[in-house]
Parts: sequence; structure tokens; C-alpha cells
Amino acid sequence: MSVFKTEAITLGRTDYSNSSQIITFYTRDYGKIHTIAKGFKRVSGRYSSKAIDLLTYYQILFIKKEYTSLHTLTEAVLQNNYPMLRNNLDNYYKASCMAELVNEFTEESDPSKQLFDIFLNTLNVISADTNATIQLLTFEMKMLKILGYLPELESCVNCKDSIQQVSEVHFNAREGGLLCKTCKVRFSNGIIVPLGAALIARRLVDINLQKLERVRIQSSICVEIEKMLRYYITSILNKELNSWKYIKF
Repeated sequence: MSVFKTEAITLGRTDYSNSSQIITFYTRDYGKIHTIAKGFKRVSGRYSSKAIDLLTYYQILFIKKEYTSLHTLTEAVLQNNYPMLRNNLDNYYKASCMAELVNEFTEESDPSKQLFDIFLNTLNVISADTNATIQLLTFEMKMLKILGYLPELESCVNCKDSIQQVSEVHFNAREGGLLCKTCKVRFSNGIIVPLGAALIARRLVDINLQKLERVRIQSSICVEIEKMLRYYITSILNKELNSWKYIKF
């Protein structure tokens, strides 16, 4: 029986009994894990290991079970519960969207310290009531790159030619990115996207997070980027995210 310590962000929780829950964490060192938290539903103080909250940053101790994916949570020391985030519903829903994306796109026990750090950094910034829309779009683009799902947004995925400076381009989720005017007629489905929105979305992938607070993007462009991402993510997951119905752009 081995005990492990790591940083963790709560992704989800399910009641297991009157006093226990099954908690899903995304951890820095072990990726996504499921733990049974016995007695953690009881009310307790700020520094206790009880009452696990969603979208909260902890240092946790857990016993890793060898023959099951359900480990045992033994301690959760609160690092930040983001009280300002919980007073802003729009930002809270956008943070919830990040958590749902991480939960849906990651496999169990497949760690990515880069993804954890970007997740934590974005959660910290959104909780401070900055431009949560741009923060969420940037997180989505960076997450797709880290996990190997980044679409091609600079050249045609079929002929590989650079996309010409036209007003609109064709984005095909099944093909994994943009199609030029010549190639798009050979493929069914897809959506029309303003070229500027596609190029700005691609730039968000490599932007320094420390400089992101100074970035300004027109709301109409943000809407187009989000439309493209929702179409693409729905195609990958074969379903829509629950959090989308609560998010306004």
C-alpha cells in the first residue's frame, strides 16, 4: 500500500454514502484520478481534510490501489477555493467548462504537468475577474495542442497550401482544420469561419499567459472562435458539453 502526495484540482464529485463521496481530481503528477473520500461530506474547518469542493485547488494525499482505479483519499489540504469566482456566475461557468474539458479529454492516470499548470494558472486568473472569455478560448486552444488535437489553422489540410487572404474559409472537423476554396468542394460537412478568427485562434496557442491580460479581441471574433471550437470539440467527443448551455459570449 503506497501513499502519494500531489497538487490537485477538483473536477467532479458523486455521493457514495451519507458521509462519503467519490471525487475526481486532475493532479499535477498523476493526471486524472478517482478517489473515494470516506467521511469527507462532514462540515469542517478551512484547514481540515473534509468537505471537498468543486473547482478548488488542494494538496492531497491518497492511497493508490493496485488492482482498481478507485483510490483512497486520506487528506486534502486547501490551497485556494477561489471565493471571488463563486461570486461571479459567468466566470464560474467558464471555469466549469475548463474542468469539463479536462475531464472529457484526459485519460485516467495519464499526467501532463503542462496541462495542469495551464489549468491552474487560468483558474487563478479567471477568479480575479479578468476577461474570462479570452482566458477560456486560450485555455481551449492550448489544451488541444498539448493533448494532440490542435486543428490546422494556417494552411489547407488537404493540399497543404497556405490559406489565401480571403474573408472566409472552410473549417472541417473530420479533416482536422481549414480547407482552401479549391479543396473544400471535395469534402462534405464543415462550417464557414472568418479567416481572421481562425488566425487569431491559432495565435492564442503560443501566446504567453503572462501577457494575455493585455490582449483585446473583438467580441464578434470571440464568438466566431467559440463557434468553431464547439463544432470541433463536439466532433471529437461526439457530444456537447453540459457547461456550454450556461456560458454567454
